[in-house]
Amino acid sequence: MKNSVRGALTSSPTVNDTKSSAQHNLFALTLASVGVVYGDIVLLLGAWQALGNSFGVLFVPFTTTIGRLWDMLRSGPLLPGLMVSGQLYAVTLAINIVVGISVGLLLARSKLVAAAFEPYIYILYATPTISLVPFVSVMLGFEFGSRVLVAVLISIFPILIGVTEGARSIPRQHLDVAAIFGSSESQLWRDVIVPYVTPYAMSGIKQSIALSMVGTLVAEFFLNPDGVAAVLLQGTTIVDSGWVLAVTIFICAIAVVLVGVGELIEWYLVRWRHTAVG
Repeated sequence: MKNSVRGALTSSPTVNDTKSSAQHNLFALTLASVGVVYGDIVLLLGAWQALGNSFGVLFVPFTTTIGRLWDMLRSGPLLPGLMVSGQLYAVTLAINIVVGISVGLLLARSKLVAAAFEPYIYILYATPTISLVPFVSVMLGFEFGSRVLVAVLISIFPILIGVTEGARSIPRQHLDVAAIFGSSESQLWRDVIVPYVTPYAMSGIKQSIALSMVGTLVAEFFLNPDGVAAVLLQGTTIVDSGWVLAVTIFICAIAVVLVGVGELIEWYLVRWRHTAVG
């Protein structure tokens, strides 16, 4: 009887075997995902190259676009334009993070403030920002501040709404436990509210990273064209598709890198959240 039990235990899969199988499956899934992504990229670039050879000057091939991008980076107006747009982008994203998180937490913690201002926030969120540009230009002119305002109105809402809903979704049990242990207001924020809201805030920040770039370009297009938007407009004015596609690729590449940085920051903060909560 003992031998049969021992044999059954020996023949059953061990924890290490199960763990190894799970790791193998995860590796295979990751490898397949990477293969699909790179396969899609290769197909897209191949189609681009083929179509570019068929439309003449209206749509140039991928290789021509990359060559044009390299020339613009070496001696063209792209890098100087990036420096100008980068200032607007950095200010916009900083305002989004500071104001979005602060106001979002305030709306979640104060019913009076939420009742007074939340309806207007959703009205602004639902209003096409482009329709507000004429009013902004009349009231504030075409200077840097007006462009910042337009860019912020386009990109702040994912952070603001995400933080608000995240703070409101904190389980009541967490707050009750903190009250039972006599946590002060600062301890409540440090140990409960901030760790719980962090993933919601980072989700909104990742969206705002991309939307801030959209807001920057929109603000530059409609309020005193400058920076990268001016470079893009120059290409459309002279009907140079290689120029326009090169600038578009450049903008997309920067956006992908910035969102990737946001992903890394989120990964670090989520680890911190799990450690802090226990």
